[in-house]
Amino acid sequence: MKEIQMLYKGKVHKGEIAYEQPDFMEISLPDEAEYSSGDAIICFDRFRRWTMKVMRTATSRIIVAPVNSEIFQIQGHSPIAYEELYRQEDKVFKSFKLNTFGTISEDFKIRSVRFTDVSRLGFGLEVDDFSVRMNEVYDSMIICDEETIHPKLIVRYAHILEKTIRYGCEIKSISSKDLHKLRCYLLTKQFAQEV
Repeated sequence: MKEIQMLYKGKVHKGEIAYEQPDFMEISLPDEAEYSSGDAIICFDRFRRWTMKVMRTATSRIIVAPVNSEIFQIQGHSPIAYEELYRQEDKVFKSFKLNTFGTISEDFKIRSVRFTDVSRLGFGLEVDDFSVRMNEVYDSMIICDEETIHPKLIVRYAHILEKTIRYGCEIKSISSKDLHKLRCYLLTKQFAQEV
């Protein structure tokens, strides 16, 4: 394992990189430091320096992600920002695979859906019928391992596939707690796919 140093709250702590990817890093800690989720730390070795954000903590390990990572671009958007991004067809944004189940609901009608991916533009989901209406606001429940998140989504795009209909949904609103759960879920899912 490669050694790394971390500047946190004015003190330098030593650690070892247990696993490293461009979007996140798992660090083993020989000494106990009180890291909190969401805190910013500076990681450095002989050749590089990164500003990272603590995503998950354990007694002897932390998972961190670069503050400029695409995962931090996922958030609720204003309609103006969404329209500007939607019109720029030449721009491509990184998406993260979800492949998880959940529900969307409107006026006490609950539909089960499969959430396929998420990006800074919003969620992609698939349904078996034409029951989802364009430009409607839906309450959603997305299963992220043992936890669920509940963003409000606006359906903006539809594409008919062979067996299902794929919809693109803008994130109208999401709580900061749910957003943190989603980011941690995406990082751990990415970690599981790599191993």
